Amino acid sequence: MKVQDVFDRLKQEGSWVNWNHTADHVLFGDGDAEITGIAVGWMPTFPNLQKALDNECNLYVTHEPLYVGIANSFGVFNGGDIGDVEILANPDALQGHLLEEDDAWIKKREWLEQHEMNVLRCHDVWDDFPVIGIHGAWAQWLGFHNPPLKQVKFYEVHDVSGRTLRDVVQQIADHVKILGQECVHVIGDLNQEVSRLALGTGAITDYRQMSMVLGADVLLLTDDGTRLWESAQWAEDAGIPLIVVNHATAEEPGVRALAGYLQEQFPDVPVIAFERGCLYHTLC
Repeated sequence: MKVQDVFDRLKQEGSWVNWNHTADHVLFGDGDAEITGIAVGWMPTFPNLQKALDNECNLYVTHEPLYVGIANSFGVFNGGDIGDVEILANPDALQGHLLEEDDAWIKKREWLEQHEMNVLRCHDVWDDFPVIGIHGAWAQWLGFHNPPLKQVKFYEVHDVSGRTLRDVVQQIADHVKILGQECVHVIGDLNQEVSRLALGTGAITDYRQMSMVLGADVLLLTDDGTRLWESAQWAEDAGIPLIVVNHATAEEPGVRALAGYLQEQFPDVPVIAFERGCLYHTLC
């Protein structure tokens, strides 16, 4: 089986993806390479890539980019996906920011070449994959097993009527501890009664859309998906509480589900999930 076979299967499933404009493609390597094993993880960091190699996997299926961050005119890196891996072979072209020869990204590209590792991104397909995709798996992990009251791209709304904010937050906190997140952040009156929880994942948790379009009165955001100096002020002015968890925490259940899906689709090839969970520890 080849790398392209995995990509083709995902393309067959992802009828909702605009395949002329998508983040999903082979980020590095050769689509004709024979697969020895598939590693699946949230992001292809050096430690995970090394674990893939150690486990005789030459295909790493990632949800997030291989290189993250676009330099602005001042050479300051902001969020964004460097989709063109060839730019790492010409660091001078990286939007005005010169990367030194010992930069981590340069070393990563060299490592990938040396070890003939293939990296395939599965983001747009899995973000909206029914039930077991990113937001569906997130809701299930948190204990919201009933069908959502409402669902749009990236978001779901679940019934929490008759409960206080404190009660909902505690449920979420209990479930994310297993994913390595020691605590969650909350903005709002913990004794406030709530009824409709909108949950999102990724770097786009738009609080206005989640409230105004979806009609939610409590919002579960990610730390990469909001700017608290803005959204926290809005939350206090609007009287709509915010709950904030780590980006990786929110997407970990979906990534694990992706590994299970790939193993079902390709039973003759070993598939290993590298668990990430929360990116940081909380000490107090």
